[in-house]
Amino acid sequence: MTDYHNQTDIFDPAGFTWPIHIIGCGGIGGALFLPLIKLGVPEIHIWDPDVVEPHNIPAQLVYKQSDVGKLKVEAMQAFAEWMEADCKIVPHPETVTAETDLSGIVISGVDSMASRQAIWQAIEKAFWEVPLYMDGRIGGEQLQLLTVLPSDVAAVDHYKQFWLFDDSEAASLPCAARTVIHPPTVLAGLIIANLTRFVRQLEIDSSIICHLKTMQFLVKGTVQ
Repeated sequence: MTDYHNQTDIFDPAGFTWPIHIIGCGGIGGALFLPLIKLGVPEIHIWDPDVVEPHNIPAQLVYKQSDVGKLKVEAMQAFAEWMEADCKIVPHPETVTAETDLSGIVISGVDSMASRQAIWQAIEKAFWEVPLYMDGRIGGEQLQLLTVLPSDVAAVDHYKQFWLFDDSEAASLPCAARTVIHPPTVLAGLIIANLTRFVRQLEIDSSIICHLKTMQFLVKGTVQ
């Protein structure tokens, strides 16, 4: 059994009861999966209907060449077994829709605004069962983390008004500048930091934007 005693002042798995849902098993979801396992999260649900493709290998942390052609959720589950993870992994080879039942902490790593809108609709359907939502976004070397407590009416209104725009309003990038390994790994660390702060009932930054090319950070607002 894994010994977590050196981290319990920051995160104690024995006292954590919420399942975590990773929606999207690409760059963000793949980078987040390993630290969640290492943190000791007892139950992780992974959602993605896609299969591993050759271009996923350089920028999506947990996949290897022999995973090409496999469902991403199956490859991630196999990775957890290889890691001898002492947590329950629940794969969902499907897209989250507005009708999906979600209960627990939800982390979005999807790559379209339409998908984010569907996830948010699913959360709103049963917001009392989702205490924390984190929405990770990456474009080239820029990353953003939006954090919302669904019980906070003002925070919800702000998120819906300013951050749930249409795909047509999203910035486009040249194909060769869309994805590389370091932005999702940085973003995964920020997500883990917010998770541990939430557990300790500390203030959480509601919006973090980072330009890794210039090493500039912009932090706005807090939630608690």
